[in-house]
Amino acid sequence: MQHLFKHLGRRMGKGLGWHRRIKLHHGPCDNLAGVKTDCTAVIVCNNDHRTVERGLSTGVEVRVLRNEEDEPNMVVAVGDSRYVLDRRIAFRIKVKTD
Repeated sequence: MQHLFKHLGRRMGKGLGWHRRIKLHHGPCDNLAGVKTDCTAVIVCNNDHRTVERGLSTGVEVRVLRNEEDEPNMVVAVGDSRYVLDRRIAFRIKVKTD
């Protein structure tokens, strides 16, 4: 059983290093919750499976339709689709802005 955990730990460590390399190659990255209303961003890293299934995957351009600091949710557009995202989930989605 310990061998399994060591193997998983090594694999997870490689995954973290891969995300760090992307961050360095693409310049400064922010989280989606920090993007202002009417701005666009490209997703660099998203590990939330529920949002990936909705189309918020790596390389996708997202337009923020509504992002008020005092509200717990934000509204984003991906293509023709509109989504309401919890701000806690949006903090975990790393994006690159222009």
